[in-house]
Amino acid sequence: MKLNRIFFAAAMLLLTVVFAQTLTAADKVSAERQRLIDYALSLKGTPYVYSGKTPESGFDCSGFVSYAASHAVNVQIPPTSQAIYTHRNVKLIEEDDREPGDLMFFKTTGTGKVSHVGIYLGKYNGKGKFHGKRLFIHAASDGPETGVIISAIDEKYWQSHFCGYGRILPPTK
Repeated sequence: MKLNRIFFAAAMLLLTVVFAQTLTAADKVSAERQRLIDYALSLKGTPYVYSGKTPESGFDCSGFVSYAASHAVNVQIPPTSQAIYTHRNVKLIEEDDREPGDLMFFKTTGTGKVSHVGIYLGKYNGKGKFHGKRLFIHAASDGPETGVIISAIDEKYWQSHFCGYGRILPPTK
């Protein structure tokens, strides 16, 4: 078990280094935003659990974002998607203003309310299936992969459910 944790930690560190080096020049961010991104990436692979709020118990989408924000950059936001979307610490922004470390909101349930949230990572210029795609990290409950995963915004499902961007950290520029 200990060997698995060491291997997982090493793999996450490598992923973080590779990802940080493959962002486009326009996607370079402040140290605070990079801390949030790195911390979120370190949680990749944590299982999905409805209402989960810790790595030990698992995460749902909002529990993941709330936990990462609190532990990486000491920003307190509530652990529900709709509450994060309307929270006073979250400034809604336009797509042209987004940068890595901003939040992404989705309406996935048909209720008209925000029901999913993730952290925008930027455009990936490395090799593989994500080459050239804009990515985000989130805790997925359904689909081919579940738990804390990286997805492309350009996937049809995410495009059709996208609602907007929110900012919890000062802009880099």
